Amino acid sequence: MPYATVDEMIGRFGEVEMMRLTTPANADLVAVQREPAIVALGDASAVIDTYLRKRYRAPLDVAPKEIKRACCILARYDLATGEQKQPTETLVNERKETMAWLKQIANGDVVLDLEEVTVGDESFSAMQSRDQVFGSRGDGSTRGFEDYAPGDDGSFWG
Repeated sequence: MPYATVDEMIGRFGEVEMMRLTTPANADLVAVQREPAIVALGDASAVIDTYLRKRYRAPLDVAPKEIKRACCILARYDLATGEQKQPTETLVNERKETMAWLKQIANGDVVLDLEEVTVGDESFSAMQSRDQVFGSRGDGSTRGFEDYAPGDDGSFWG
């Protein structure tokens, strides 16, 4: 579930701006098209989670106002790109500032009023190992290299 709503974006940026951002090119501005805004909010929330996971249990059950704000800014930027749209310099700068702020959260330089997770906590994000594509099978043979024959100089690029 996104950290902000379409109505929060309308409240923050205005209905006309949201109509402009969500209406397809060459279409009349009639109303805010909710679906593109919902998709952009979901994408923005996913980006935010990648930064929060380093210190907090994500996704958050309840987003603090600064996370809602960040979500709206990132979603607005996404809506302002593509389909014959270009983000303004203001939108580009707001996105840069928001991404820098998220990096500060991940690094612990900015602390949110949330319970932090610690290494070893079941909810703490962890890397999972994947099966090797190339390498030893453990029986002395190799896996993944069968189709490669070394060149005259012994390299695989022959």
